[in-house]
Amino acid sequence: MNRERLTPLSQKIRVVLCNKHTLFRDGIKALFRHTGIEIVGEAATAQQTLMLVEGLRPEVVLLDATMPNASCSDMTRRIKALAPQVEVVILSLDDDEQLIANCRRAGAAGYIRRDDQPLQVQRAIRAACRRVHAA
Repeated sequence: MNRERLTPLSQKIRVVLCNKHTLFRDGIKALFRHTGIEIVGEAATAQQTLMLVEGLRPEVVLLDATMPNASCSDMTRRIKALAPQVEVVILSLDDDEQLIANCRRAGAAGYIRRDDQPLQVQRAIRAACRRVHAA
């Protein structure tokens, strides 16, 4: 197991977390406590996700690949159309190459697996945030 510590940034990264499972969302929030990554909104559905993105304008959306009522590539396109400066990181159980390619074409900044180490998830969010600030 990687023992590298999750370290805070000087400025918090604002993230909207989109996953239909409350327990999973709670775990992610606990994981990022004191890391400089702030979960500013949580969504269980596609509609909630879009409302939060529009209202909160986070730097990053951490989007579950299996959100109800919408594909992750469609959701990525809709998020980018609504808020082009917001980066999307897809969170999935699978290494489905077609899913990854579709999400990348739709504008996703990154893709991580749900079984990745916590530090890998943090790095993916930070990398997406660097894209926001580089633009």
